[in-house]
Amino acid sequence: MSSEKFREWAKKEISKTGPLHLSDAISAALTHPDFGYYHSEEIIGSKGDFITAPEVSQMFGELVGAFLAYIWEQSGRPANSLLCEFGPGRGTLSADINSALAQISPQFSGSPLHLIETSNSLREIQKTTLKRQTVCWHNDFKKIPNQPLFAVANEFFDALGVNQAIFDGTDWRHRLLDFHTQFELVRGPILSNAELEAFNAISLKNQNSKNQENGTIIEYSPKTAQISAEIALHIKQFGGAFLIIDYGKSNQIGDTIQAVSNHKPVEPWSNAGNADISHWVDFDCIKRSSENAGARFIGPVSQSQFFTQIGIKQRAEMLANSQNPEINRALFAAVDRLISPAHMGNLFQVGLIIPAGEGLPPGFQAE
Repeated sequence: MSSEKFREWAKKEISKTGPLHLSDAISAALTHPDFGYYHSEEIIGSKGDFITAPEVSQMFGELVGAFLAYIWEQSGRPANSLLCEFGPGRGTLSADINSALAQISPQFSGSPLHLIETSNSLREIQKTTLKRQTVCWHNDFKKIPNQPLFAVANEFFDALGVNQAIFDGTDWRHRLLDFHTQFELVRGPILSNAELEAFNAISLKNQNSKNQENGTIIEYSPKTAQISAEIALHIKQFGGAFLIIDYGKSNQIGDTIQAVSNHKPVEPWSNAGNADISHWVDFDCIKRSSENAGARFIGPVSQSQFFTQIGIKQRAEMLANSQNPEINRALFAAVDRLISPAHMGNLFQVGLIIPAGEGLPPGFQAE
C-alpha cells in the first residue's frame, strides 16, 4: 500500500517539476507522513526488515557507553553535558549506553538524553525502552541546547538520502528518477560549477578525458554535509564528541543506493515506502564538513578495529558463563558478527568529531 502511495506521489511531483533528485525521492520514501517507511511499526528486529548492531548484542551499546565516558573524562567532566542519539530506532543503544554509564560514570549517566527522531511510532517504542531516563525528542539538531554534547549516530547518515551524477563522456550530469510505465533512472542537466564543487568533483572534471569512463557515477548527500557541519560547529563552540558508526567508505564514487525488506535486498524504487532505502556513507564528506566548521575529524576506522581496541573480546570473556554453554555460544557468535570481516567488521566504519587538538583515543590508534 505504501509503495502505491509513493508511486502516486512521485508521478504527481514529476508531472509538476520533472524527474526527481534522488535525495528528495529517498526522503519521501522514508519520512513522508502519509507513506514513509519509518512511520511504520516493527521495522527493526527479527520480525521486521533488518537488525541493527545494538540489537545483535548489549556489548555494542555498553562499549559505546564506556567510550563516551572516557571522552567525557578527557574533556574535563563538564557538569552540564548532554547525551544524544541520532536515529535511535527502538532505543536499545541509548538504554545500553545508560546501563554502562550507571556503573562506570554515575554523574555522566544522569545527563539529559536528547533523541533526534521524526517517527511517532518509533518515539512510542523509545518511551517504553527509555522510561527510566529523562528524554527530550527533536525532529532535527537545531533545537539541541548550547551545552557540551556527547552524541552517537549508528546507521543514521546512511538514510539521509543521496544525489547522484553520471559522466556522459564529456560532462557530469544529474542522475534523476523518472516515471513512465515504471520507474527509471535518467540523465539530467549538466552540473554547474557550484554543484561540481558540492559533489567534490572539480578534480574529477579536470581529469575526465584521461581517467573517467562513460557511465561513471558519483554521489553527494546534502543533508550529510549540512548536519555534519552543524554538529561540528556545536562541538567546536561548546565541547563534546560525536561518534559515527555506519557502513561506508572514503570516497563518493559508485552507485551505492540499496533497499532491504524482510531481511532481503529488493529493488529500491518499486518497493519505496515498504522498504528501508539507504546508501553507503561518504566519510570524506563528513570529514570535509567537520574540518571546514573548525572541529577535528578522526578516522574512519573499521568497526572491527574500533571494538577490538576498546575491549569487546575482553567484555565477552567477562560475560561468559562456564555453566551455560548456550550463553557462551551466543556471546561469541555476537562478537563474530560485530567484528568479523565476513560480517559487519569491515563493512561498517567508525568516525569521531571532537574539538581541535592532538592525540588519538582508544579505538582509533594505529594497529
